[in-house]
Amino acid sequence: MNKSKRAKPSNLENGVDFISNMPDPILQLILQGLPTTEEVVRTSVLSTRWRYLWTSIPYFPSLDIDCYRTAPTPSLMFPKKKFRDIVSWCLANKTVDLDSFRLCCASYYGKSTVHKWIEAAVNRNVKSLDLKFYPTPADDDFLDGLIAIEAIELPEFLITCESLESLRLFLYQRIIGLPRCTGFQALRVVELNNVYCFDHDLVEKFLNKCPLLEEFSLIDCFIRILDPVCVSSSKLKTLIIRNWKNVWSGLKLDFWCGLKVSCPQLVYFEYVGRRCEIILEDVRSLKKAVIHPEDLLQQRISPTLGKTVSMLLDGISHVESLSLNLYCIQCIDAAHNPDTDIPAFFPKLKTLEVTTTIDAFTMIVLIRILRFSPILESLNLIIKKEHLTTDYWVLDEVETRTILTRHLKSVKFLRTNGKKRRLVITRFLLERGNALEEIVFSWSSKVKYHEKSLKIMKKLSKLQKASSTVKLISVLKE
Repeated sequence: MNKSKRAKPSNLENGVDFISNMPDPILQLILQGLPTTEEVVRTSVLSTRWRYLWTSIPYFPSLDIDCYRTAPTPSLMFPKKKFRDIVSWCLANKTVDLDSFRLCCASYYGKSTVHKWIEAAVNRNVKSLDLKFYPTPADDDFLDGLIAIEAIELPEFLITCESLESLRLFLYQRIIGLPRCTGFQALRVVELNNVYCFDHDLVEKFLNKCPLLEEFSLIDCFIRILDPVCVSSSKLKTLIIRNWKNVWSGLKLDFWCGLKVSCPQLVYFEYVGRRCEIILEDVRSLKKAVIHPEDLLQQRISPTLGKTVSMLLDGISHVESLSLNLYCIQCIDAAHNPDTDIPAFFPKLKTLEVTTTIDAFTMIVLIRILRFSPILESLNLIIKKEHLTTDYWVLDEVETRTILTRHLKSVKFLRTNGKKRRLVITRFLLERGNALEEIVFSWSSKVKYHEKSLKIMKKLSKLQKASSTVKLISVLKE
């Protein structure tokens, strides 16, 4: 007797799957849980049941729409008309406030279309606005085939928006302009990215219009002035400047004239980019500084420039965390008198990150900084080149104890490559660091990590250790 076949349970009811049969409120909750706005919209292709369901969601508290991310492949962009319909649909509900609105529409539309969307977001009391676009009208003029003459002037309704707290603009090397009206009364975060700042006092205008501003970032921006850029604010807590470029008379210069900072509440300062004179007039509250100047022409460093960098360090000697790059160390070395030209004391410094080479000159600078950082707890080293014999690290015992035994708890070798001399430095630290809690090797190369990490850890684990609790850690930084 044949056994009867058990019927398989069906996920379909009247040709509709189980999930699609759920009530609208449940499906709307599912849609609201998707990570991006585009993924919500994509559900419209699942079936006729889902085609317009996304438009009935009671609210989009956060919108994140990207013309590249919505495309079927990264090399393509979303169809222009359909993308405009999506943005308009998402902004249509005026009854619910927007927490954030991020829009990347590249060169899809002119300023009038983008301004309409900005105004729709403003009407929904948007708090965070992140715009990435570059309108290209047919009559755009260009200088040297690169710089658009016509400015993108921020609309007055954006300046006067009372709900806006964060503004990020990526304008693909377009000039930015500000209207004369007062506003930005609630703005706390401003980031300008890839913007031409041809107005000589644009930074000052932004700061004056933002009485509550706490974070100001200038990233990959262009300036066309020869006077120092002045940043003065009584409320500013974070200042980030990365890769400024100076453009004057159509020429891109390797330097710009300077930066003056007077921000008594500043807590974090970061400067990464072309060399310039940095004058910190009032940064009494500063706790963390990242100073990474660069010289793309690789010109000889003069003693005068070295003394300028030393004076800069003297002005921030009260920080708790400091990051210096190799060029900074080389500038200090160029001062030719490290015993007097390095700040005598870093009384509060707890974390030091240094990009350096291992040679007699740069190590003199590094060791002096270590010697006069009495409460240093964490030392992070990025070693680029090694020219030094291993004996150089064998200091006399009194000096060694001064540097290593007081408070130093953590040493990290960033971008580790497994070279032998770094292991000699590690051995030196292990044998003399009484307070050490960890030595970390952070690998950037996946191949070298798998080839060398285990072997190095085994070798180091057999060494004599001054601290009985020190841990050796090897990690791959993706």
